[in-house]
Amino acid sequence: MRLLIVPMAAMAETSGPFSRCKLIAESASASGIDVATCIAEDVNYSEISGIKNYFLDVPAPLGMPEIIASKVFPVAQKIGLTSRKTVRSFDEVLWFTGNSVYSYLLKSVASIRTTIRNFKPDIVYSEFSLPAIIAAKLEKKRLCTTVSYPTQPEYAASLKLAKGVNRYMKEKGLPQVNSALELFDWADECFCPSIHELEPIEKENVTFCGSLKKASISEQLRNKIVIYMGNGTISAAMTEKEISKAFRGSEYEVYIASKYMKVKNKGNIHIAPYWNFNEILEEAVLFINHGGHNSVVDGLIHGVPQMIVPGKVFERRYNAVSVVKNKAGIIIPYRQFRADVIHSKANKVIASELLRKNAVELGKKLGAQGGVEVIIKHILKYDMKKFG
Repeated sequence: MRLLIVPMAAMAETSGPFSRCKLIAESASASGIDVATCIAEDVNYSEISGIKNYFLDVPAPLGMPEIIASKVFPVAQKIGLTSRKTVRSFDEVLWFTGNSVYSYLLKSVASIRTTIRNFKPDIVYSEFSLPAIIAAKLEKKRLCTTVSYPTQPEYAASLKLAKGVNRYMKEKGLPQVNSALELFDWADECFCPSIHELEPIEKENVTFCGSLKKASISEQLRNKIVIYMGNGTISAAMTEKEISKAFRGSEYEVYIASKYMKVKNKGNIHIAPYWNFNEILEEAVLFINHGGHNSVVDGLIHGVPQMIVPGKVFERRYNAVSVVKNKAGIIIPYRQFRADVIHSKANKVIASELLRKNAVELGKKLGAQGGVEVIIKHILKYDMKKFG
């Protein structure tokens, strides 16, 4: 059986799609499935050992020329220009990153269709990739996708941004849509890497699989504060300044992950492009993050209460509110991202037995849902039908 996995591409730092793609690819391969990926070699990409990767174009933000975007966008990210944008729906994410722009669809769908014809997969798995969904439809392949509650068109949609998608669809004889997000409903099966308590999706073809990573809640000494703000409203420069001021010289070792900061180890403040979250969250008393899905889940499966700064991004605001409703963390409005506020609220979160207890309980539920094995089991059933 052959499986092709395609994650959403972006010039921006957005670790979720690639990291989930990697976990699914490695698990599928270990289960005897012949796996290939079609991943754009963007800022989030790294080679997956033993898995062949086919070429996919990197989208340029807003469809601007790639040579200009590749030079301008990283600078804009670092100094915080992109943080001023309010994002109200996943339609806007797809448009801003260039994924739903006509010129990119023209290139990327062609690249994926070429891969499908060369690799001949039985199933195409779209990790929030719009071009993969369209390519699978055109090539008449079975389609699976990752979904989430806030990326449904029923939750939030920007109808004016479907113009490029509809232009492409019309040319290919495919039905018109009100929102590009409607394309995710084309999938034969959908998988939500969460639990109903956090993302109450009510659709028959959606399977909850919880965390794709193994839950691991340790009782060992916890003396770390972990920070990951990703591609969010809070700029890298502001994150480093305010976090350092808030915790410099404190009793905690502070670990900041950012691809837009220089590596640094000064006293108890440690900065690197990447930390092994599975290790340091085991010893964390607090996780300060931007509310991205992966960050929220990573914190919970290690039983760490969270302080979330979702800023102006709809999905992160939803995730943050969901964590607060489940009494496993708090929200800091981005305008209050100041050292004095951060320090004061961090102490309250760390001291709260209730927040810690609820984070542990949610983490256990996320771990008990089945994880990536559930996805592989559903994929393999098509193989049994084929040969049974």
